[in-house]
Amino acid sequence: MAAGNDGAKTVASGPPVVVIGAGFAGLAAAVRLADAGRRVVLIEATRQGGGRSRSFDHESGMQLDNGQHLMMGCYHETLAFLRAIGRDGAVSFQRNLQLDMVKLGGSRIKLRCPALPAPLHLAAGLLTMRGLGPLHKASALRVGMFLRGEVVRPDDNETCDAWLRRLGQTDGIRGAFWDPLIWAVLNDDPLVASAAMLVAVLERAFMGTRDASRLGVPRVPLSRLYVDDAVAYLRAHGADLRFGQSVRAIACDDRGVSSVQLRGGEIIDTREVVTAVPPAALLDVLPPAVLRHPVLQDVAKLTTSPIINLWLFLDRPLFDDVPFLGLVGSPLHWLFDRTKIEGIEDGGKVLLNCTISGARGFVDDSPQTLVELFRSEAARYFPKSPIRVLSSKVVKEKRATISHAAGTYHRRPEVRSPVAGLFFAGDWVRTGIPATIESACQSGHMAAAAILGNG
Repeated sequence: MAAGNDGAKTVASGPPVVVIGAGFAGLAAAVRLADAGRRVVLIEATRQGGGRSRSFDHESGMQLDNGQHLMMGCYHETLAFLRAIGRDGAVSFQRNLQLDMVKLGGSRIKLRCPALPAPLHLAAGLLTMRGLGPLHKASALRVGMFLRGEVVRPDDNETCDAWLRRLGQTDGIRGAFWDPLIWAVLNDDPLVASAAMLVAVLERAFMGTRDASRLGVPRVPLSRLYVDDAVAYLRAHGADLRFGQSVRAIACDDRGVSSVQLRGGEIIDTREVVTAVPPAALLDVLPPAVLRHPVLQDVAKLTTSPIINLWLFLDRPLFDDVPFLGLVGSPLHWLFDRTKIEGIEDGGKVLLNCTISGARGFVDDSPQTLVELFRSEAARYFPKSPIRVLSSKVVKEKRATISHAAGTYHRRPEVRSPVAGLFFAGDWVRTGIPATIESACQSGHMAAAAILGNG
């Protein structure tokens, strides 16, 4: 895209780059390509976009997310994408890492990391953690031996549980810090999740700058955070947006990708395609000859892990001093006070989000059963804060992320596919980190860089 004499931008001509999917990965790729002057056609099966990170209209008149997301300061690719569309200020980050975990009965474990260089800030925070005994704090510091290279690095075949035991981590520090972190970033049980994936997060969050470990929460629903402004950005840059249209097939010839056929019958000729959809959707549109390739055979073996989100309208706050906190030893992992986070004034009512990660044991339960579980856990963990659930909405993402079980990372494909001109994007491709928003944005930027010839 070049600027004319009057300063207006003119749309590039020639065959387009077709981007399939308008979640974080697809929109990040499309924005990066459009910014570089490439002609982009974005195809999205739904009318709203957002993929597995989207908002929907609720009968309350509010917009709710299909899942609550917690970000970190080390989400460099995500923040770069949000800056490109003018939305980086819509995420509220802590000044320094702090975390509250609630124990049975209501007492808290409080992590407060001081303004020291990384990773000293974490060491100091663990040493001064309130609500945890000295033995547990001392065991946590043993992780510093790994960070200094004095302990053998885990490979993808070692589970988080085995690695933490190898480092002598007590049940106390695991319940207060390690296990909640694993459930949050790997969406799987520490008994099966890959330690290598956990270490990838630790290195990004704690071995760079102090700011990298800060936690951040979007102050607006997800679609308003990134979908709406990304779509506006792409329209302003001349992209052809096809919402409510789905792909029937990607065609290939002896040179590689040749076209994309839509279910309505239209054929878009192209030599460059970015697929930013989940594995199952990708496999549905590829030719049989491509599916026989070992890379795609591995993709077909990827399994998934569910997440359940309970949206609860309460008559009063369950807690009022922090925007979010975790529960130690509960099947409910995280609670987010969206009223506080979004600055909502709703006649004293409180909107609370409750997240259950790796929810295989609950995904078939009825909404009523899950709300009763919340009521029971709220009474056990907040006995001094009785509340009434006024209404609720249960959202189940049965295929929220791929499973990060030990020994499965090799099944994730590279961004460059075995077919010339075909590029894979999505949180599940081989980015070196778990399937998170950051992985999705990183993969989209990697795919764009490969097409533009600088990656």
